[in-house]
Amino acid sequence: MPVAAQTDSLTTAPVAAQADSVATDSLATADYAIERVRGLEKARQAAMVAADTRTLAAIFAENATYGHANGLMQTRDELFRLLESGEIRYVAFEVEDVKYRDYDHTVIGTGVQRLNVQSKGKTLALRSRYTVVYADAGGALKLVAYQSTPLPEMTTRSSK
Repeated sequence: MPVAAQTDSLTTAPVAAQADSVATDSLATADYAIERVRGLEKARQAAMVAADTRTLAAIFAENATYGHANGLMQTRDELFRLLESGEIRYVAFEVEDVKYRDYDHTVIGTGVQRLNVQSKGKTLALRSRYTVVYADAGGALKLVAYQSTPLPEMTTRSSK
């Protein structure tokens, strides 16, 4: 399901409340942790579109790293400054083929995403494979690492 920017109906309070309630629940079972990460990922995507760094701060660990598809690696605070300045604007997220695995309170998610991003006056449609890692940080699941790798456009070759 795509997450898209909405000027009238998307407010930060519901997203922040969802992220707060999801991020502070205790970790009990692998299935529980995976379901919590699913909720955190939906909240993260909506907050990225809304440039809602308050909600993102509830989701990201303080020492989280964020690797963009162009190779830029940022700390949590560097990413937040980029979003707050409007230098980059996430317009829409659409994820597919997402799989989550739990490793003793560390949940790793992998999938494919389509992003519409505005950067330096240009709108970019990106398709990438990504990995996101959530770990137990003081009893709450927090995003500790994210990495995106661009996928090449598939071309069909005719055989002659």
